[in-house]
Amino acid sequence: MLIEEFLHEVEDGMVGKSGPHAFLSAPNRVQAGFAGFHRPVSAPGRRSAQTAIRIRMNVTKSSLADAPRQLPALRVLAAILAFCLTALSFPSAAAPPRDASVAARLGSCDAAVVRKAVDEMLGDPGTLQEPLMLFHAASGERMAGHNEQAAFLYLAARLRTSRQILFEKGDRPQLLSIMLTTTGPLVMPVLEADPELARRVVKRVVDWDRATPDPFREREAAKSGEIAEKFAAIDAGLARLPDQLRDDPARIAQARIALEAAERQIKSAYAQRCGPGTLDPADAEAATERIKGAAESLARTHPFVVAEAGGEVKSVSVGTYRMGPGRLPTRLTVSVSPARGKAFYAEVDAESTITPERTLGAVKMSLACVTDLWIGQRDASWKNVCADDPKARKPPAQATGGLKPFDFAADEKSRQNVAQKTVCGFAELKLPDQFSVFAAGAYSGRKIAFQIDQSGHEGTQIDVAVNSPGKPVVLMLGAYEPTIWNIGWSQQTRIAAVLVGGYHRQAVAGLEPGTPLLNSSYDNKGPCGYFYVTPDNLAPLNPLSKRVFGRAVDMVFPATNGKVVVGEPLAAGAALVTSGAITPESFHDRTAPIAGPAGLADAVRKGLLRKATAADAEAWSEAVMQNNPQRDLPPVAGKGVPRPPKPGLFNAYVVLEPFTYPSGLYGGNSATFLIPRGVPKPAGNPGHSSVYDFNTLNCQGVQCSAR
Repeated sequence: MLIEEFLHEVEDGMVGKSGPHAFLSAPNRVQAGFAGFHRPVSAPGRRSAQTAIRIRMNVTKSSLADAPRQLPALRVLAAILAFCLTALSFPSAAAPPRDASVAARLGSCDAAVVRKAVDEMLGDPGTLQEPLMLFHAASGERMAGHNEQAAFLYLAARLRTSRQILFEKGDRPQLLSIMLTTTGPLVMPVLEADPELARRVVKRVVDWDRATPDPFREREAAKSGEIAEKFAAIDAGLARLPDQLRDDPARIAQARIALEAAERQIKSAYAQRCGPGTLDPADAEAATERIKGAAESLARTHPFVVAEAGGEVKSVSVGTYRMGPGRLPTRLTVSVSPARGKAFYAEVDAESTITPERTLGAVKMSLACVTDLWIGQRDASWKNVCADDPKARKPPAQATGGLKPFDFAADEKSRQNVAQKTVCGFAELKLPDQFSVFAAGAYSGRKIAFQIDQSGHEGTQIDVAVNSPGKPVVLMLGAYEPTIWNIGWSQQTRIAAVLVGGYHRQAVAGLEPGTPLLNSSYDNKGPCGYFYVTPDNLAPLNPLSKRVFGRAVDMVFPATNGKVVVGEPLAAGAALVTSGAITPESFHDRTAPIAGPAGLADAVRKGLLRKATAADAEAWSEAVMQNNPQRDLPPVAGKGVPRPPKPGLFNAYVVLEPFTYPSGLYGGNSATFLIPRGVPKPAGNPGHSSVYDFNTLNCQGVQCSAR
């Protein structure tokens, strides 16, 4: 039967008469039209709005047999759930605003986080006012693998929402239809495949419902007359569910097929949402707010923006932003209001890093341009206002601050080999009474022509010129990417100690032998943990400085384009000195295979790989089709019989000779490999890459499951 018909029967008191299978719904066909769905619908317009949606939930015995093919893609499911939750976020008379943090945690990849969020939701009186939120909880528990709890929440949501729509018209029936169509195919097979579980869950729902206040059941109109009869019919429909399942073995068998299909989709979706290099959805809201705050901070203080504002910025505010594939903002439009004059807009780029713990790590912010055009004034064909707006102004390249290059003689045998300390500090360091603590760094330095570790990230270098003639200085140097710190200093400067940190390997060149040095990064499991120095990551610096040096940082000096002056400004032509004992080049391990994208480029140069072409992708599709000639698929008008999907050609290679995958092929460094017949499978770890093997016609990797 149609969901809108079922809802109409609830309102007309017909449930239990012509709709005995109301709680037995499995997807048969979905035809969704969302025109006008964004606004509340008045009671007289209910039927037309529901007809526009036309979500059919036909309870025939063939419906579950078709379910494996008809389960909705989980990305679409998530998008629709997000749409529904957005609709719910606008408060009605009976629906206070939801707690966004709880809703975010319901999408977490950590099952314990989901369970705690559900417990908070069930204990929140606001949830009882808006029972549609229980569908979101059911979806979260189902994704977390808590099937029985998901079934309980789903039936509880259906029960309470069926009562709610007797009092609240508007968009509630449409939202219920959407929830049943998105969450239902994932949860209902759990119940229908196991009548005993269904009986246990129904009892839980009934017991919970009796013990938990229901603001709709407690209304005066619900205690007698027509509404009371409809309430009784809804309760009876739920109570009949276990017996209906028990008496229909065919439905149970079909539900088990649907359940297997749902489990496969959930596992696939989990691998894509929760794999390495992805941000836990529970952290997305906070991460987005952090990036927005960093964008506003940059717009408020950037010299180019301040100059555009006539010397003083009154206020800044992020208006819109573009989301990247990691569900985080990548380009933000910041409205800038000067103290005097007309407002303008700063376009800020954000480059985010996800930690191995799958939380937001470093965020690298940069100013792309400023423009006088707000979003509504920009040409719809423009893809990048900074490139397409002829009046957009871009900041000039940063000056180097008069840094003089160091002149080193490469020394292959003088590699740094610092013994790892077990405590965060310098055991025998004696500092003078007066000294300065200076911190310097960046997310990364300028790229260099060799690797210094096997992270798959290119090595970078930051040249540090220290000018502190007044008193000795200790340095805190930090970068996220693998970095060589190349240190020089003015004749009157004394460097008393250096603490260097970062996520990937950090190395120090140019220091005089005997200068106390503590190197603590994530990769070397250093005693101080890891830190890096950027304007948006200042919080760890003072606590760490007090722990190691006994006092807070005096000043932070951000590095730009791989160079930084620390201390007092350098006079033009100032002489700098450095030590040749350890040079930047000494950190290049020429015996190690090149990692990441540089390793792939090296393999192409050596003839082990070549770039894949459209013909290679077509050859894969043809080979798979020839190997499966009996695919029983109808032709599509204008296209014919659908062909197997082709490999993506972004960063794609054909393997020509025996080859070892470079290390570090994760996240944005991943690639696609096609292995022709007769070519052996490469050694090593492909990481997040996708591998299409013509020898077996098997595909392995994220791209394979997504196609």
